[in-house]
Amino acid sequence: MEKGRRLCEIEASQGRRFCAKISRRQTGAGTESLATVAAKQPDRSKQGRRCISTEVELKLAASVADLPELRRALVEMAPASACSQSRLISTYYDTPDLTLKRRGLSLRVREQGDRFIQTVKSGDPSSFDVLTRGEWEDELAEGYPDPNAAQSGEHLPDGIAGDLQPFFATDVTRTTFAIEPTPATRIEAAIDQGEIRVAGDGAAEPISEIELELKSGDAAALYDVALQLLDVAPIRIEPRSKSERGYQLGDEAETAPPVVHAEPIALDPAMTVEAALQEIGRACLAHLLHNEAAALAMDPEGVHQMRVAVRRIRSAISAFKRLLPAADRRRISGELAWLVDILGRARNLDVFATELLLPARAELSHKTGVDDLAAALDRERSAAYQRVERAILSKRHAAGMLRLSHWFEARGWREGPAARSALLTSPIGDLAPHLLDRRWREVRKRSKRFGRLTAPQRHKLRIAGKKLRYTLELLGNLFDQDDLQRFMKRLKRLQDDLGYANDVRVAHDILRELCAGARRSPVAHAGARLFEWHEQALAKAERKLRRRLNRLHRTAPFWREPEALDVRSGRVQA
Repeated sequence: MEKGRRLCEIEASQGRRFCAKISRRQTGAGTESLATVAAKQPDRSKQGRRCISTEVELKLAASVADLPELRRALVEMAPASACSQSRLISTYYDTPDLTLKRRGLSLRVREQGDRFIQTVKSGDPSSFDVLTRGEWEDELAEGYPDPNAAQSGEHLPDGIAGDLQPFFATDVTRTTFAIEPTPATRIEAAIDQGEIRVAGDGAAEPISEIELELKSGDAAALYDVALQLLDVAPIRIEPRSKSERGYQLGDEAETAPPVVHAEPIALDPAMTVEAALQEIGRACLAHLLHNEAAALAMDPEGVHQMRVAVRRIRSAISAFKRLLPAADRRRISGELAWLVDILGRARNLDVFATELLLPARAELSHKTGVDDLAAALDRERSAAYQRVERAILSKRHAAGMLRLSHWFEARGWREGPAARSALLTSPIGDLAPHLLDRRWREVRKRSKRFGRLTAPQRHKLRIAGKKLRYTLELLGNLFDQDDLQRFMKRLKRLQDDLGYANDVRVAHDILRELCAGARRSPVAHAGARLFEWHEQALAKAERKLRRRLNRLHRTAPFWREPEALDVRSGRVQA
């Protein structure tokens, strides 16, 4: 209680002082311009100044009960360095319409002893980089923000000075350790314990985490330290910054964690194959980790996006498989298969309930057992989401994410034969067309004699199309975007049609589980009527499906130069 009152007093004091100074600047003599105010700012060359363009930091969530053991482990890693402890009180500011948040920025003023440090950070969930953020700092004379500060102020939007107000604050006790795993590597490890508190309404959330900040050396060393800590106590990667958590805590309208969708990956044709693979891995892992909170909140789209992220990783590993060590591929594939199966069960039940039962429910409302079927699905969905929660919070998942992140960051594939390394250092722009050719040939092979394909064979075609689509998304930044979108549009339509048929097929299996052998139960009766309804819809859509497949076949693979194509067949010539 005393800590909470102290934090509120600090927020109120800083808010009053800041607003009072802004008011004096704006009203003073009634005619003072912003330029005049800027000219009257103290000479910052005489103040302490810090400027950090990029922060490389790994954040790990841990329980309060495990912090003592983790602290002892960090002490053992830094035996020559005495740890230090300090209290850090940071107040985060924004405008009433959240200008900074919308631009992916955060602004804080940190009180540390008798010093005040203003920090502006850039980066948001859609940036798909768990480790790096832009960071700029200035030491201030007083404990309220200065939008004209020499380094950090340059990265704030113009004209926000009069609108800034405190939104939330953090009060943590930080224990720091200097770790040097190798002579060229320095890491500052910090244990933060305290709370986030929203200004005004008193909403609070505990902070219990470890931050590993790279001062020099290779970022892969952060994951080396994290894996050592995992041997001591359960920890997991926390992709959210304190500012992200504070905004969510203070946003009454945003009751659920946000869902993050995949964004194009910034690749350049001249970058090496392994550099491209590393960027793809980082992006996919960030996509996965940023959706954990939404999945834990039982958001179906959060589960779906986690599953998409896992499949994108597996697709990337498969696309580059000839360049990667077989043992690594098997290990990664096995680990991700466990997770995708758990996510897939929840996703399949969601699809059954929302995309199959819901659209048909109005027409089937008079049928016996429809409500029983819906209730049975809800029970199974609840159980599936409990399994998702246990999986996300498990030590197995934490270890898998840390190991996979380390593998991408350290470029673990370099342990392969020398011939493989030569290909990995070639330009991605040269290899990408060959990777897409292989995926495209698989789609064409799987779609031959489409009218005679069985349901399992159509499922294999759907999987081949999905692999092509994921590979196109991962490498798409290398090609003309208009060409990419035209091809993707046709591929997506075909996939939607094939996906609908597969959803019905999977739902048949789920219904058998729900009925547990009772073929004459109300649930079985309702399910049979439901499938009749969807089978009729699939039959009507069959002609359209074949037209879309033929249209895709006639589409030339845009990733190849025109002179390399046989225009009549659309096939790449040898």
